[in-house]
Amino acid sequence: MFMKAWKVIGYIFACLGTISFLYGFYVGLMETINPTAALFNGSSDSSMGSFFSQFLSAIAVWMILATVLFIVGGVGLYVGKDKKKIKLPIDQESINVRLEMLERTVDRNFQTVSKRLDSIEEQQKKG
Repeated sequence: MFMKAWKVIGYIFACLGTISFLYGFYVGLMETINPTAALFNGSSDSSMGSFFSQFLSAIAVWMILATVLFIVGGVGLYVGKDKKKIKLPIDQESINVRLEMLERTVDRNFQTVSKRLDSIEEQQKKG
């Protein structure tokens, strides 16, 4: 139960981080594309440096928030991960048993296919 709670918290914070990341880019684009924002900032310069400076200042807060949310989400997902690992049997006896089962299955399938091919050959010889 404790692990599932951390996993849920991790997913929630990762989703919130993604939403704030995308919203930050949206806000940044809207503030840099909006011509009235450039007038209020006092820059009539339309150079790329000004564009990126204005864009970065608009998204900085949102990127910091998204980073914090991603870190909390990552910690939640790490703590909430399943700790149980599937251990394969290492003892030779169980490996031998599985190999024998596989050999019998392959042999049975081979015999079935051989019988079908033999019957098809006999039909072709008769017809």
